[in-house]
Amino acid sequence: MLTLGAAGAGGSMTLIIFVVIMFVGMYFLSIRPQKKQQQKRQEMLKEMNKGDKVVTLGGIKGKIASIDRDNKEVVVDCDGIYLTFDLNFIRRSTPADVATTDAVKDAKPAKAEETTESKDDKVEAPAEDKAADTTEAKASDDAVKDDAAKDDSKEETK
Repeated sequence: MLTLGAAGAGGSMTLIIFVVIMFVGMYFLSIRPQKKQQQKRQEMLKEMNKGDKVVTLGGIKGKIASIDRDNKEVVVDCDGIYLTFDLNFIRRSTPADVATTDAVKDAKPAKAEETTESKDDKVEAPAEDKAADTTEAKASDDAVKDDAAKDDSKEETK
């Protein structure tokens, strides 16, 4: 009987260790990354200044017109329309100086893509015109043949 009791105590000890390992695993897989993400978000909200570009949770893009940190409100300028949001409603913020340099970098490849697209359109256009010309030529040839066949059938009936 003593051996059965000892075996039962060892099994419960294994269960307790397993549960502790599960909690430690949950901490490192979900709680810790979530806290890091929350800290990054708090830093972003603290570093926001007037003129920064922001995106709200609703997807509205604009520039910060003013920030009231005491009331936790931010006024966003969306192409001349001023909207007031709760500070926690801001999804992403980009500093004004970084936003302008990114726009300059993005503008150069966009122009290069446009020029290559226009060159491709110019190359494809004559090929389409040639196909249209050959189709029209075939249609006119078929019409001439039909007219000739009708004339032959009229002559035979006379």
